[in-house]
Amino acid sequence: MTPYAIAHLDEVDELDDGRSPYRPVRHHFGIASFGITAWMGRTQGDLIVNEHDEADDGHEELYLVHQGHAVFEIDGQRVDAPAGTFVFVPPGSKRAAFAEEPGTTIVVVRRRAG
Repeated sequence: MTPYAIAHLDEVDELDDGRSPYRPVRHHFGIASFGITAWMGRTQGDLIVNEHDEADDGHEELYLVHQGHAVFEIDGQRVDAPAGTFVFVPPGSKRAAFAEEPGTTIVVVRRRAG
């Protein structure tokens, strides 16, 4: 067995749960210690990250705008996030993100509870 794995983002199967298309990176690699998912907005204005606050499970989330341009709304404030921008949001802060450009991709890394 090889002790490592490599995949381009496009090699991770795209799924759609009715909110936004995403690529379940954690499942692709079988990662158990943290969550990582890539969420995509196909058109300008698409909701990429649904509004939530992680207050119930205490997850910390780190977002990376991998491609395109996003706007985050965090506790009622708009945060501009072009490609290459990291956005850290602690549990309890309400957040959502929208595509400012077609083809915007946001990678989310989160600490898994337990």
